[in-house]
Amino acid sequence: MGEFPRLAARLAVAFCAAGLMSFASLASDTADESAPAELEVHRIGVFGDSLADGLWVGLQRGLRRDPRAGEIIQLSEVSTGLTNYVYRDISEKTRDQLALDDYDTAVVMFGSNDIQGIRTDRGVFRFRSASWEAVYRERIRDIITQLQADGSEVIWVGLPVMRSEGYDDNTVYLNGIFREEVEALGGTFVSTRAASADETGAYAPYLPDSQGNPRLVRADDGIHFTLGGYTRIAAPVVDAIQYAWDNPAPPEPALAEAGTGGRQIPADWLDLSLNGQAYICQPVDVDDTPLVARAAD
Repeated sequence: MGEFPRLAARLAVAFCAAGLMSFASLASDTADESAPAELEVHRIGVFGDSLADGLWVGLQRGLRRDPRAGEIIQLSEVSTGLTNYVYRDISEKTRDQLALDDYDTAVVMFGSNDIQGIRTDRGVFRFRSASWEAVYRERIRDIITQLQADGSEVIWVGLPVMRSEGYDDNTVYLNGIFREEVEALGGTFVSTRAASADETGAYAPYLPDSQGNPRLVRADDGIHFTLGGYTRIAAPVVDAIQYAWDNPAPPEPALAEAGTGGRQIPADWLDLSLNGQAYICQPVDVDDTPLVARAAD
């Protein structure tokens, strides 16, 4: 490499560093003079079964004073779940729903109808068998990845405490699966057991309200809730939604087309040409560049 190309390359690095510092200073000055950022409004989709129907009402009440909450859309359906795809294929239904609209936040609550076997083209699998669990986990992952691919923040809501001890034991088992799969894919799992139990962690049809007065929160079937009960189990979900809004995930680095060979470079890099030679300049600390270091010496 000749002397001029080496010098040109060094000048390119120094130019990039100085240019980026100027851009940063200009952006800072502009930001100080600009108006406050416009409030971001989020659309929420509620997916699931009959418990999700009631949760949808609770979310309407819990988020009614938050100006960031836009439409809260009910997308749930009674008597559905992740086991009986012969009755309703939830994977197909979710795909159809997402083809029609997009949701910033997806709240999901399934499981109350899933304590049964699974029938697939490979056979029928008994509830809680290894084969059953493998299929069930696969279906959970399918729903989550569909929602995430559509741009939704996924918040999966666990099942509450149930009156029947056997049924409750099975919901604890399902909640464990939900939590593992959701968190493995970067979603948020929200437990409703504390919100639906008394101080000992047991099922109770009456629970104290904010004033300490006992209120009926459960329906006669020992599974569903009253309006006050749905508002109660929606509270930790509202907290999770607002936390996600307050702490958004950092965006992935944007890519911009470079002028050399169609390559992709991060948007904060500079693409320039000196004496007909193309250079792609990565942001650097100006104090660490060879030219500046040599001048300091």
